[in-house]
Parts: sequence; C-alpha cells; structure tokens
Amino acid sequence: MKKIIVTGAASGIGHACVLALRATGRRIAALDIAVDALDELYRGDEGVSIHRLDAGSTESCRESIDEAVAELGGLDTLIHCAAIWSGTKWEESEKDEWDAILSVNLTGTFFLAKAAASHMRRGGGGGIVLTASDSARVGGVAGGPAYASSKGGVIALTRSLARALGPDGIRVNAVNPGVVDTPMTRSWPRAIIEQTIERTPLGRIARSDDVADVACFLASDKARFVSGEVLEVNGGFYFD
Repeated sequence: MKKIIVTGAASGIGHACVLALRATGRRIAALDIAVDALDELYRGDEGVSIHRLDAGSTESCRESIDEAVAELGGLDTLIHCAAIWSGTKWEESEKDEWDAILSVNLTGTFFLAKAAASHMRRGGGGGIVLTASDSARVGGVAGGPAYASSKGGVIALTRSLARALGPDGIRVNAVNPGVVDTPMTRSWPRAIIEQTIERTPLGRIARSDDVADVACFLASDKARFVSGEVLEVNGGFYFD
C-alpha cells in the first residue's frame, strides 16, 4: 500500500486530497500548522496520522517529513498543498510580509520536497505533487504580487526538481488551480468571485475536490510517465 504525505490537510484542497485517498484505502500522514483542526477532522481514523508542520520553518519542514515517514514506515508520495495568501497590492507591500509569503509558499515548498525526495531515493522512487496558482499566469485575481511571485516560483521549481530527481525515479508535477471555493476565498469580495465566474466557460469556480482529484491522479501510477507538468485546473478561465 502506498504511503502518502498530504500537507495543508486541515482544510481546502489538502483536506479533499485526504478524503479522496482514504476512499481508496490509502494510508495518509496529514500535515498542517492547525493541529487542532487535524485532530477534529481525522480523530478515530486509524489510516490517518497527524503531524504539525510550519512550512515557514525549514527545520519544521525536515522534521515533520521525517516524523511522518517514521510513522508511515516509508514514503511513496508527497502532495503539498500548504500555503498562505496575501492580497496586499504592490503600493502597500513591505519586506516583512513579502518574506513571509515567499518563506512559506516557495522556500518551504523546496525544503519539504527536498526532505521527501531524500526518503524516496532510498525507497527507489516516488512522486511529488506541488500546488501552484493561476495567479502566476494571469498576474493575480485577488492575490497581490508576493503571492503571485511565490506561486510562479513553484512552477519553476516543479520543472527544476523534475529534471533533477527524474534519474532517481522521482516524478514531480504541479496542479495550477484557478479560484477555488475554500475558506480563504470565502473572505473575498463577492464581486471578484462573480467576475471570475463570468470569465469561466464552465460557469463556476472550482470546488476543492475538483483540484484534489487532479492532484491524486498526478500522484497515481496512472500518471507514471508524467513529470515536469503544471496542469491547469480552472474551468477554462480566461483573463481579459
């Protein structure tokens, strides 16, 4: 049975990934900074172990992966969804917030992938699925420049890691969601959501499971010869 780590598992896309994987009997290590929420969601499920992750700390990235791998007894797959968002516009952007966004969304992504890959190499290979954002392609819908830049970095990192880790049998891909109905986007002005829907040929924003199903596909053996890809999950969204 595959041993899988899912980050950002306390809500949104990460939680949807855990639900999808558990439905197929997979064993999961669920990571998030919100450990109380993890405990509430997965209490009583013996197939899910919970672990605290602060993706803004390189030490926590390494330690949480090591702890999860020890609990799972190995590692085949990392699905990394944990991130933070900022809508601060460029005029108000300051260094402290910029550094915090990139520390979690980009630096943390690299060090989580690095820690996971070290275990996968010993196990003969594996798969990593990262989470980017359409903000990197369209310049942001509600997110500010720090968020868009961090997710653009994830796209570049996906391709860099796919090239570097491929010889070790490790595939690296990313999902690139548009606007998704999550606790984060529910705080946005309704006008932004309505404008997004108007520009989306499928006539709605994404649900978390729309993205999770694609992430789980990329993590599966059905995508065994797919690596370095950044797959759009946006309902055909176009930016005028």
